[in-house]
Amino acid sequence: MVSWIPQSQGQEKPVNAGDRYDAAIALFYREKYEEAIAAFSKIIESFPKSNLVSYSQYMIGQCYLKMEKYEEAIRQYELYLKTYPEGDRASGAKTGIETSKEKLKALQPPVPKGAETGAVPVEEKRIEEKPFIEAVEVKRRVCAQVFYLDGKTLDQLEKRINQLKEAGVNTLIFRVFQNMGDRVYKFATPRHDEGVYFKTDHAPVVDDILGKVAEIAHRNGLDIFAWMTTRYASYGLDGHPELHCKSYNFETKKLEVARGFNLFRADVLKRLEGLFRDLGRYPIDGILIQDDLIFKHNEDFSTEANKAFFKEFGYSPHPDLFYIDPYKSESGKYYVKAYSDKFWVWANWKNRWLMNVAKQLMTAAKESNPRLKFGINLYYETVLNHSNSVAWFSQTLSEAQKKGFDYYAFMAYHRQTVNELNMEAMKAIDLMAEVAQKAVKSIENPFQVMMKVQVLDWKSYEVIPPKEVETLLDRILSHGEVSLAFVPYIDQFPLHQLKRKWLTNDPSFVK
Repeated sequence: MVSWIPQSQGQEKPVNAGDRYDAAIALFYREKYEEAIAAFSKIIESFPKSNLVSYSQYMIGQCYLKMEKYEEAIRQYELYLKTYPEGDRASGAKTGIETSKEKLKALQPPVPKGAETGAVPVEEKRIEEKPFIEAVEVKRRVCAQVFYLDGKTLDQLEKRINQLKEAGVNTLIFRVFQNMGDRVYKFATPRHDEGVYFKTDHAPVVDDILGKVAEIAHRNGLDIFAWMTTRYASYGLDGHPELHCKSYNFETKKLEVARGFNLFRADVLKRLEGLFRDLGRYPIDGILIQDDLIFKHNEDFSTEANKAFFKEFGYSPHPDLFYIDPYKSESGKYYVKAYSDKFWVWANWKNRWLMNVAKQLMTAAKESNPRLKFGINLYYETVLNHSNSVAWFSQTLSEAQKKGFDYYAFMAYHRQTVNELNMEAMKAIDLMAEVAQKAVKSIENPFQVMMKVQVLDWKSYEVIPPKEVETLLDRILSHGEVSLAFVPYIDQFPLHQLKRKWLTNDPSFVK
């Protein structure tokens, strides 16, 4: 993981149109829209002959649209079209006008039929003003996420699932992928060392057991979410380096083939869509996207990614443009003192690309089952430190929210934080409570906030004491009736002792 230190106040300011435009774009993607408007306006004023003036005018409209100042956005887009009718952003400006007008229309109260003549009685108006719309049901979930389920037979598996029901769990998050070296379910008959647990032509099938597990879960009153990988779903394709992304090695100063898929290749995306489409054909209730849908701060410098970025921004990504004073720490790890403005443009662009991929995969799965619910794993930095989240993972909560996930699963692993940051347990618990507080504030519906609670210390392999987990639950639940996911579920943890913490009288909670 990389450390981030803000640039010093004395750093030289950009002096040409290109540098100033990049800085303004960086402000835009960091959601500092008012500052971005001032920066774009300065470009128009200071460099009237630059071809970036037209782009700046368009981006001012984009800023107002993001700020939900729709009337001003329309004025800025119209100014662009009047000044640059054949400009590169003409199509985008027209779309911006249409979007702004739709948003303004949505803000207006509906006018019932006949109201303009006074022909509709008051009571009839009330009825017509509230047409029936089928509500999208988002349950509060208490989940057991399983890395491995003990039980040699399906009968023994059913016994375990029934125990989960008795412990107050209403959703099973079931691992449907098998990485090399993962423990194989004992009730499965493996045909491959890696692959998936559902029928598909897009990856090796370890064993087609998902349908049977889903049937058992439903029979015992539990919903089931399939837990599936994305960038790391390279089962059987490790011998194809061209399908992988490229990362920058700070020590050798060279690009290397990295573990994750190159999501800028059409063939990679087609394969992933096929996997999710086939997964959606099973009688499952939802899909949880694994935490591998990220780009680290030194990924992706692949040829395809560079071409896509160049097409949009007019210059190619390069490590020399992004990292300020990389250095090797005493531990042997490499860090950077700061990131350039162009880095932030690139990192935010990668974030948007990842979430567009997520939307593609959701759409593919819903072709098979439109009622599927979707959750996405998010790092806790997405609500605690926006800059670190963008830099380290190319991930933000705000961009994920635009894609309409049903659940946002925050990996609030307090013991992992204790080990990584050398932090006291209570301080780590307080930190995770802060994650819950800020997530609820951002997402509003607490049911959609899924706090992932660690019950096994995966460094020491110690089962975390129930009292410690109870303290964490008390702190988290003080901020609202959020959904919960216990990770990883293991038989040794007495989950049933804690169910009083979430079994409330709230009728919206499905027991």
